[in-house]
Amino acid sequence: MKFIHLFTLLLIVYSFTSCKKKNTPEPEPEPDVNGTVYVGSDDKNLYAINATTGLKKWAFATDGAIFSSPSFVNGVVYVGSFDKKVYAVNAATGAKKWEFATDGLIFSSPSIVNGVVYIGSTDQKLYALDAATGAKKWEFAAEGSVDSSPMVVNGVVYVGCEGKKVYALDAVTGAKKWEFAMSGVSATTPTSPTFANGVVYACDFQRTLFAIDAATGAKKWQFKTEASIDSSPTVKNGLVYITSFDFKLRALDAATGTEKWQFEIGITGMSSPTVSNSVVYVGSIFGRMYAVDAITGLKKWQFITDDTNTAPMYSSLTAAEGKIYACTGEKKLYALNAITGTSDWVFQTEGLINSSPCVVTASGKVYHSGVSGAQE
Repeated sequence: MKFIHLFTLLLIVYSFTSCKKKNTPEPEPEPDVNGTVYVGSDDKNLYAINATTGLKKWAFATDGAIFSSPSFVNGVVYVGSFDKKVYAVNAATGAKKWEFATDGLIFSSPSIVNGVVYIGSTDQKLYALDAATGAKKWEFAAEGSVDSSPMVVNGVVYVGCEGKKVYALDAVTGAKKWEFAMSGVSATTPTSPTFANGVVYACDFQRTLFAIDAATGAKKWQFKTEASIDSSPTVKNGLVYITSFDFKLRALDAATGTEKWQFEIGITGMSSPTVSNSVVYVGSIFGRMYAVDAITGLKKWQFITDDTNTAPMYSSLTAAEGKIYACTGEKKLYALNAITGTSDWVFQTEGLINSSPCVVTASGKVYHSGVSGAQE
């Protein structure tokens, strides 16, 4: 009987233990990434900043300055660095997922479409990388440094190389569909092509904006400014917006290239325009930001930064749900009220900020800057 009782007791204990093992704990929920601003700096760091308070969440260190604007997709931030590498970073924790080495500096901002990261390098190549692993899918050799940021639309990658040519490439294979020759003069500021309604808009450093048929690569029209163009074109509601070294922000008819209006910035070194809710937002050298009516060209407000002597603004401003996020050469990221232009908070880094902010709002919507015309 003692044996039977002992056996029964062991059987009960075993059954309880077996059931306990099967009750595996629920996986912990992933940290919330909503309400975060991601931006790179010359101090070699990629930052994650609380969009409401301006407080740092984390910093990811690379071995080079970051001019590339970060992109966010499915909980991962992708960015290039002057250490010649592309990085994929966990958006919630700042932990590195993978890195890919090129043979040149990276000004280009990554574009992620259908699980593929497209990014250029000064080694004169455009790369297509697997977004999950960083493995190279293909590379395309251009005829100059690929500092511009690619734009991917309907299975085609549009990208420029230092003011010389614009390419249309098959997004899956990298095969060239067409190329468009511009001035052939190397640009000191990388500008990126923009796609809208079957047309590619691209600027060279010889004062010319081109409208190119996206299917054939044939020129539709061109517009010449009075000075070199240092911005990427932004297209919204049938208008193309550009800035140039003649100190002007211009709006052109997207179909014909006819100038609609121009706004005097007053000093050179402007960012590419960003358009949101019928307002154009642009920054200039010496720390001034402007909000301009997108239809009339009339100024709505102006914001002057803390240090107007050392605050050039080359990166595009990002508009996100009533806020404007802007980076300056005074090593600061500003969050401004989009309606009034008043400052909500300022985040200080240790280096100049030429990267444009990527914003994941509290609602989970992702906003990028005006680079490549892909604003939202």
